[in-house]
Amino acid sequence: MIHELLLALSGYPGTIFTWNKRTGLQVSQDLPFLHPSETSVLNRLCKLGSDYIRFTEFIEQHTGHVHQQEHHTNQPNQTGLHGIYLRAFCTGLDSMLQPYRQTLLDLEQEFLGDPHLTISHVNYKLDQFQLLFPSVMVVVEAIKSQKIHGCQILETVYKHSCGGLPPVRMALEKILAVCHGVMYKQLAAWMLHGLLLDQSEEFFVKQGPSAGGAAANQEEEEEDLGLGGLSGKQLRELQDLRLIEEENMLAPSLQQFSLRTEMLPSYIPIRVAEKILFVGESVQMFENHNHNPSRAGSILKHQEDTFAAELHKLKQQPLFSLVDFENLMDRIRSTVAEHLWTLMVEESDLLEQLKIIKDFYLLGRGELYQVFIDLAQHMLKTPPTAVTEHDVNVAFQQAAHKVLLDDDNLLPLLHLTVDYQGKDSKDGSGPRDGATPPQDTSPREVPPTGWAALGLIYKVQWPLHILFTPAVLEKSVLVLVSYYGCLPIMYLLESNC
Repeated sequence: MIHELLLALSGYPGTIFTWNKRTGLQVSQDLPFLHPSETSVLNRLCKLGSDYIRFTEFIEQHTGHVHQQEHHTNQPNQTGLHGIYLRAFCTGLDSMLQPYRQTLLDLEQEFLGDPHLTISHVNYKLDQFQLLFPSVMVVVEAIKSQKIHGCQILETVYKHSCGGLPPVRMALEKILAVCHGVMYKQLAAWMLHGLLLDQSEEFFVKQGPSAGGAAANQEEEEEDLGLGGLSGKQLRELQDLRLIEEENMLAPSLQQFSLRTEMLPSYIPIRVAEKILFVGESVQMFENHNHNPSRAGSILKHQEDTFAAELHKLKQQPLFSLVDFENLMDRIRSTVAEHLWTLMVEESDLLEQLKIIKDFYLLGRGELYQVFIDLAQHMLKTPPTAVTEHDVNVAFQQAAHKVLLDDDNLLPLLHLTVDYQGKDSKDGSGPRDGATPPQDTSPREVPPTGWAALGLIYKVQWPLHILFTPAVLEKSVLVLVSYYGCLPIMYLLESNC
């Protein structure tokens, strides 16, 4: 009967030890040669076998790593659970069961060598798992019942590993280390290459705007991101200003990212997640949208291999260290921020771009607009037509030449727009890229004058498009991410007419 017991504990029940889906593994009731005390000991051991069978069923259902037993239901996954973090959890769970399997093999060898060993010897050898299996089963049942997904699995395993039982804590820490391996791979792809490898929406970084300011409910520290004194909290506030309707004005290749705070484990502070988001967005923008050959290179200064090795080193640590983790995030962030500062402020001449915004959007070049008003007044005092926009731009260029505008490379980047009835239908695709209607006038309503339909487009050069967005050029406030901007100036011009 000992061999039948060992087989049942290995997941292969029979006639002496029967399996029931509801009650688990139990000793058959119609065995007259068993004393009640022996039945009690065997049923105690059968609880271990029941947990082991359920563990293997769970692993088989979600990974297929364990050979399917006779009592398993050969059905597809119907729980809705999926994802790479779940597979990593199952991998860690399977490795946790390896000592149990080895103990059963050792017992088999011992009983072959000494047939006089008793059930008490089996009970003694397996006693170390009596506390472990029920505690880990609580974690498995929580994942199944609450449908815990993605990085939330890290939080669940972490909370249950903070107990006072050393065997349970050590086992769950090993499982957590396996799950962290997935997170480090996603971090390496995101922070070093700008790739968001998250098909099942499991990572705490997502593509798209933040969901209703969930991060605002958490404590945010004024952590300097190294970009001109911009803090993590300020970066989030700036990003939250990007309304969904602005997506129609963005270049198709430019993507927006935000934090999925419900997926962020509690032992990773929001300030660290902000740094991860900042680095990944910067690398993604630089690597995927740099079409200027003169600026070819790496935003990480060709330290990708170094940072990848350090991330791998963190992955090999048995316990997660927030100090080591944040120190590495800070070093990567500092490297990216330094490069962005050089690229934007020095190479792209950010101050000169601000001067352009002041001169043309805030009417800093008053003499230019005074001459333009004189030249275009007769064109714009009547309702606009299909040729008004062309004529206005010719007048704008003539005004620039009359006031001796000394930058010949600037005029091609500026373009005046005039909306008129029927323009959208002729264009076919609505407003041109980067342009917004100058005012909230219905498309079917004829503008009373050309001044009421006048707008200005400025084509912002890479990489300053991440600062000068449509909202920036429309409100004269710094936000993030676009190629073009448009700010109507008809009211200012009308006031001078």
